[in-house]
Amino acid sequence: MTKLLIVDDDKSVRYAFQRTFSDQYDIITAENGEEGVAAVAASSPEVVLMDIRMPKMDGLTALKGIHGQHPCLPVIMMTAYADSATAMQAMQDGAFDYVVKPFNNEDLRLVLQKALASARMQEALQAECETSETLPQAGECIVGSSPSLIEVCKKIGMVAAAQLPVLVTGETGVGKELVARAVFQKSGHHQQTLMVVNCASLPDDLIESELFGYESGAFTGAVKQRIGRFEQCNGGTILLDEIGELSLQAQVKILRVVQQGTFERLGSNRPLLTDVRIIAATNKNLASMVQEGTFRGDLFHRINVFNINIPPLRARLDDLPLLVKYFIARFGNHVSPPVQGITDEALAFLAGYHWPGNIRQLENVIRRATILAKAGYISKDDCVIEENDPSEDVLALAVNRHVDKLIARGESRPYHQLLAEMENLMINKALALSQGNQVHAADLLGINRMTLRKKMLLLKK
Repeated sequence: MTKLLIVDDDKSVRYAFQRTFSDQYDIITAENGEEGVAAVAASSPEVVLMDIRMPKMDGLTALKGIHGQHPCLPVIMMTAYADSATAMQAMQDGAFDYVVKPFNNEDLRLVLQKALASARMQEALQAECETSETLPQAGECIVGSSPSLIEVCKKIGMVAAAQLPVLVTGETGVGKELVARAVFQKSGHHQQTLMVVNCASLPDDLIESELFGYESGAFTGAVKQRIGRFEQCNGGTILLDEIGELSLQAQVKILRVVQQGTFERLGSNRPLLTDVRIIAATNKNLASMVQEGTFRGDLFHRINVFNINIPPLRARLDDLPLLVKYFIARFGNHVSPPVQGITDEALAFLAGYHWPGNIRQLENVIRRATILAKAGYISKDDCVIEENDPSEDVLALAVNRHVDKLIARGESRPYHQLLAEMENLMINKALALSQGNQVHAADLLGINRMTLRKKMLLLKK
């Protein structure tokens, strides 16, 4: 039977919980935070229900102690004094949920069930994203134990079995496909098909035929029928990677599949049914694209039922030592002599970098370092980080794509239009940074105040 730890200084509350939940849980009780922390160590409960205001050690302090030793153990905080600041603090410190007394017992049962389901998913993921001394030497997995990554794992556990559309977002190189695969693996349907489609790699004139297939004779060169990705993947999961790159025409077709579960092959009027779970991934801000008219709002809302945003590496540098260890375990034995570790100086050097290319960039640096290392350990000199900033390539790519869009929609003066849009962005950014002070904004832009005012007037016209 599942062990439930109740931590509350009120004896009547502990007794009430024992009577209510003893049919489903093996109940353990503690009178304060100190006893609660000790009970976790002694009895290994699977879920904790803990009051906030208690003598000796309050619930928030106990929560930090519990999560320091057991980051995957779900702790539900409860209080008779609703306080938004305390609620935010509890969730920030790692509480699974925050409930206010008095509460409905059936609602609390549901919270407990969700907590247990999420914890078991996290434990399974953590087993794959090994944080112990032995790390996997082959294949890829989610690695880390920082609060932000645990939150990602928690979300994977929550949505995996729900069969809802999932939108995975994050910068280039953070591991969006890895998270999408984890959702698939934990869905209970991992023996079915997972098909990955990189939308950015498909030319506009081929996207439709690739996704939906075509009939013989549908176009020149179509000598025989082709089954598309959605038809091949019937009953499984399709990952639309870089979905922000799809043309508006292709988006309409995807929307129909999401809404109705039907599509048509090119050259056919017969609608075909498909039962496919869609996971989409992008490094773009789709909400902004909707406002710009480059991404359909109806499709965005359909695929954004559940969003998993992956933080960049610079926001979870606590995970860097584990990631380095993981990559050494993967690549260190492929060289001679084998690489077994990394020096403290090298690790400190890596921790001081901002990693614009995220996990993918770190992987490349460690892979190169294992080749350069001469004594079985990676030194600082072995950690060669190329100077070119990937963000520069991203900027060039974004500008090029925008120019293409201006030309495609028949803009008569694309050069002037692009400059005007860039000026508008820079002026608005400078005004925001200077809190509306035009003198300071002009200084930031390197122009005088009169020039700034003239440009602002022109932009308003």
